[in-house]
Amino acid sequence: MEATQITTTSRKRESMFVNFSTPQRTKSKKSIQRLAPKRKQEDGEDDGQVRVVKAKFVQLHVTSDDFHLPPGTSNELQTPVIPPRTTSLHRKTSTWPTDRRAGTFQSEAPPLPAWTPWELERERPGSRWARIADRTRNSPPRAFVQLPREIYQCIVEHVQDVHTASDGVDVKGLQDDLRSLCLVDKKWHRIARDYLYQELWLPSNKAPKKRFFSRKRKPSRLRLLLDVFSKTPDLASAVRRMHIGTELASQLRRDMLSKTPRKGSALAILKELVLQSPSLEHLTGCALPAVPSTIPLLDALASRTQLRSHAWNLSSRDSILLSVGDFVYCHDAWTNLDTLVVATDPGVDLGQVSISAVLSRLPSLKHLMLSGLHSSDFNDRALMSLPALRSLRLEDMGGLTDQGIEQLAFSRLAISLRRLTLAGLGLVSLQTLQTLLAHLTRLKRFRFIQETSPGSQSSVGPTTGPQTLHSQSLEYLHWDCLVPGAAVSQLADAIENGRFPHLKKAKVPCDHEGAIQGLCRPIPRVRMTEQDLQYLKQHQGERDLRVAQIQAQLRVRESRQRPSVQVLIQDEMEVRKTGFIGSYLGRMESKIEYCLEPDVGSEHALCRFEDFAVARRGDGSRLEQCMDAAALF
Repeated sequence: MEATQITTTSRKRESMFVNFSTPQRTKSKKSIQRLAPKRKQEDGEDDGQVRVVKAKFVQLHVTSDDFHLPPGTSNELQTPVIPPRTTSLHRKTSTWPTDRRAGTFQSEAPPLPAWTPWELERERPGSRWARIADRTRNSPPRAFVQLPREIYQCIVEHVQDVHTASDGVDVKGLQDDLRSLCLVDKKWHRIARDYLYQELWLPSNKAPKKRFFSRKRKPSRLRLLLDVFSKTPDLASAVRRMHIGTELASQLRRDMLSKTPRKGSALAILKELVLQSPSLEHLTGCALPAVPSTIPLLDALASRTQLRSHAWNLSSRDSILLSVGDFVYCHDAWTNLDTLVVATDPGVDLGQVSISAVLSRLPSLKHLMLSGLHSSDFNDRALMSLPALRSLRLEDMGGLTDQGIEQLAFSRLAISLRRLTLAGLGLVSLQTLQTLLAHLTRLKRFRFIQETSPGSQSSVGPTTGPQTLHSQSLEYLHWDCLVPGAAVSQLADAIENGRFPHLKKAKVPCDHEGAIQGLCRPIPRVRMTEQDLQYLKQHQGERDLRVAQIQAQLRVRESRQRPSVQVLIQDEMEVRKTGFIGSYLGRMESKIEYCLEPDVGSEHALCRFEDFAVARRGDGSRLEQCMDAAALF
């Protein structure tokens, strides 16, 4: 009896729970009613609350997680109630429970999260975390908008310095960076765009290759630039300097030699670009000769009133269409021109008063170079008509003599001249140079180059002018005579006696004995090879800067062989070994630098007009040489 009662109780307990973890389903209603105790039905109670299911499995629908059995005794079995099948289409009320359970509360305002102690520490102004956050937090954009324009210009200039080397400019890299700056914001766009067009590097006129599936041929980049100038005149007005690259310069020379210039040639497009740029000041990279095909370009340059520099490349081998009157009248509109270069050969006839008439039309002229003029075109009389210049270069002028050059010391140039270059004039008197250096009180740079060395005889008289070389203002001296003579020794005596107190750099390639080198600071020792010695033997007696460099290095090695300090190694008052420390050539306390480097933009000691007139690439394939007319002075 007891066993039967225990079995019945265990079955009742098993039927009270629904096991969802097992694959078996709950028992059907018949099995539950069979085990449940009989109870009396009340009047009016419907027995159809539970739907009779004859299937083996019963499907349960759980609509809430608050599933709990109603209170009752543990020995009573509660029959689970299956809710009616309803869908969201038939549901008319919210399914959210409306009855509040015990232990819950309702709040009208949503709860706010409370800050943790470490968050409060992070927001405290003096904390360590706050300082780190301030450094990592980006500055507001308005801080950059309020910066002055000079700050932006300094940044752009620094970008240019990054892409500029001693031998050229990386044009592609510079233009890519400036285009990137144009995309930052509006203010950067204005500043970078102005700088991009102020220093304009002209692209080539080479048209891109035609696509296989296209009938149209794309125009060249130079033609696209002309279209941009035509549509936006403001960009054309911003151009101050045009640089002609190496590729475009070769195309210009080919168009110059052609007898029938094409309409879309590089010369024609360049002429249109010049006409579209009213504020053009400099056209550098290529000095085209005056030939029939370049006359339209020269006419376009003659109409630019803001032009600051121009170089005339006149040659008797080319058929020049410019008459003397046209040559003079081209300078009428150049009231702002401050740099003029006239390079010719003796076969060109410009007339006696052409140079004087041109100079009278240039009120702002400060730098002048005259090279290769005939003796009838420029002589001592025309030299005295020069205006007050700051830089003067006279090269291969057959009409100038020692008397005329010496009169420069008493002309209007005496109080204004700062740079003077005398090359290939054939001066014979050292007295002429002594007078010039003594009376040009503001002279900073003096360069003297010719084949023979001037002598000690005076060109004017035995008692006129100073008898020694001296200058109180000279800072740079370039003295190069292929036959040095006694002038180099007199120059060395003047430097040693302190007659050039402000001299900082001396370039004397003809210092074969090392007299000037011994008065300057010692130069560093450079490694030499057998090829250098062979080159010295092959080019001995020529004007070659490399020969002068090799000779200077040989003098340094010879000085190391001369003992300056003797070394004695003793052991217990007995001399074990003796030696010496080699000497050096020069003076450590000297303020003068002995320089044998080539001139800027050239491979020679003195920059030539050919180096300026022809565009060249630097050592790198992407570097373009940027050479201004100022390198000639």
